[in-house]
Amino acid sequence: MKVRLSASGAAIVIVSALVLVTVLPAAASAAPTADLTPGSTYTLWAYGVVQTVTFSGTSSSHYTYEGSAIYGYSVILNQTNLTSTEFELSANRTMAVDLQVTYCYPDCRAPTVTATVVHDAWESVDAWANFTTEANVSENGQNVSAIGLLNSHTTVHGSLVDLANGLVRDAFLDANVSADASVTFATPLGLLPNELTAPSNWTSSSAFMASGSWSIGYHYHYSGPKGSVDIGPSSVSGDLQSSGNVSVLGGVSVGPGGSVSFGGVPYLNVSLTIIGPFVAREGFILVPEDVDLFGSSASSPWGSNDTGGATVQMTSLYVRPDDPAHLGIGGSEWLYASSAINPAVNSVLPAGPSLPNVDEVAADSDQVSTAPVQGTPVSVAQAQSYQNCLLSGVACPSGSGGGRAGVPGVFLGIVAVVIVAVVATVLVTERRRLPPPSYPNALLYPPGATASAAPPDSTRSGGVRRPPPAEDDPLSNLW
Repeated sequence: MKVRLSASGAAIVIVSALVLVTVLPAAASAAPTADLTPGSTYTLWAYGVVQTVTFSGTSSSHYTYEGSAIYGYSVILNQTNLTSTEFELSANRTMAVDLQVTYCYPDCRAPTVTATVVHDAWESVDAWANFTTEANVSENGQNVSAIGLLNSHTTVHGSLVDLANGLVRDAFLDANVSADASVTFATPLGLLPNELTAPSNWTSSSAFMASGSWSIGYHYHYSGPKGSVDIGPSSVSGDLQSSGNVSVLGGVSVGPGGSVSFGGVPYLNVSLTIIGPFVAREGFILVPEDVDLFGSSASSPWGSNDTGGATVQMTSLYVRPDDPAHLGIGGSEWLYASSAINPAVNSVLPAGPSLPNVDEVAADSDQVSTAPVQGTPVSVAQAQSYQNCLLSGVACPSGSGGGRAGVPGVFLGIVAVVIVAVVATVLVTERRRLPPPSYPNALLYPPGATASAAPPDSTRSGGVRRPPPAEDDPLSNLW
């Protein structure tokens, strides 16, 4: 079958589909899965969540801290049946983390000095893939029919901004990423049994060939009482030509954790793990590791220059096996973990002349927040509203915290003294101007959300820089 991919797409990410894993409408009995009904009618559905968490604690440097984070993601799915056994699935997924942490001296109840870390990151993915209901998985030692992935195409755009604002020390990092890739499997990669029941466990594997490209642009600036450092603006890019094998490990348990109910509709709680050179989203969208803003930054071009970070991990995929309208995937749960990362600047300078006495931005790294985030079925309109919130930071649902953590007003003062202030300002602006990915079904729902940033909130606490004391600030060990 000829894959329906856009001409400009050339490829993306990978494995993308891996999780479209929802189980095709399958009979509750062991009878063969009913044939699909081919047609041009599109079936749209969505799930997502925007959630705010607050936290406080004591850092590894014995300073107290408090803060908040907005976690969220939104997934819009679109199914088209191509033949009685094959279908095309497209997905538009947006994810974001907005973190703000305030360190206090001597404590946050009556601070005399504060320092702030802000981490603002988002990722937008557009993927579509072809599936068959005639794949196979090994379930409890038996070969059974399953939904399998034939090929996929994905595009990724993302951005992050980190700010660390102390009394006399400041750091700023801006990065933009993009990727475009495709993957084809030698044999259909089995994802979910057509007759999904609990308890069960299954495995599958297939050889793949992937192609595409990725690119990254970034800029870092630090200033402190002993000097300043700039890295970039710089850009790097690479190809995604690769081949190998991908494996799938899936399972459904019994008991209280084996199922959930949304609006009175039961869903099985499926665990799905993809083993291969991909970062899987929703079990079916695979993002190249080179542009993953929600993983470890150790291998990124900016190395240890980030001052905040967040990682995500899917813990559950909610599947309704008997969904009469479309694939049964209706939600998922992810574990979000955020950190305030405090790198030593003099250990991450590029080769060549450097400032030998530049002190560290902060002394330690603190795991400040870990929270499960559950995406549940919502209308397509609500999912689009979530995307607008996550990309632009405005119009967030009530109760979610009202918007992004925001960029403290003190950042305006930083830019004024940065040697490359104009470049940095342009980068901050361009961060919200990434071209949205093209969507194969643009007439059915608006493509992504426009990415226009809200202006910095100068009314925020700490929005006006305090005059530096005669001596270095009490948080010098931290900042």
